Amino acid sequence: MKKIVFLLLASILFVSCWPPNEPNEIPRQEYQPVIITRSALETSIAFQNAQPIVKSGKIYIKGDLMFINDVNKGFHVYDYANPSKPERLYFIKAPGATDLAIKGNTVYINQAVDLVTATFDPDTKIFKVTNRNKNVFPQKQAPNGTFGYTKDSEIIIDWNLKK
Repeated sequence: MKKIVFLLLASILFVSCWPPNEPNEIPRQEYQPVIITRSALETSIAFQNAQPIVKSGKIYIKGDLMFINDVNKGFHVYDYANPSKPERLYFIKAPGATDLAIKGNTVYINQAVDLVTATFDPDTKIFKVTNRNKNVFPQKQAPNGTFGYTKDSEIIIDWNLKK
């Protein structure tokens, strides 16, 4: 009798654990950090010709200019004088950047772990980094919420899906 009860309980336990994965369970995606050195980050911001948007993020409008974040790449600058037909002007390359704020001609950019201050004069089209507050923000997390491990001189600027 004990053997029958044992077999019955074992079979119930086995059936309740099968299949090993729930049918609606989504496999966890794994990501690999994109890492650059501190010195490369500090010299990476550049004012460039306009380019197409890859992955749009937040939008900021200041006067006749519209700034569209290209997530972890930088900011596209548009002439927004005619809102029905914005005109692409420039790209501000800022690896790891996801947001900006503007007050007057001062642009504040969160670039990975740093808060960068720059000036931009739309008339002369001069963009100049004036200050960098280091390690204001934490290292970027992967889209699935995991953290990467870096050396002191390394900064995570993005995450790529592992293949």
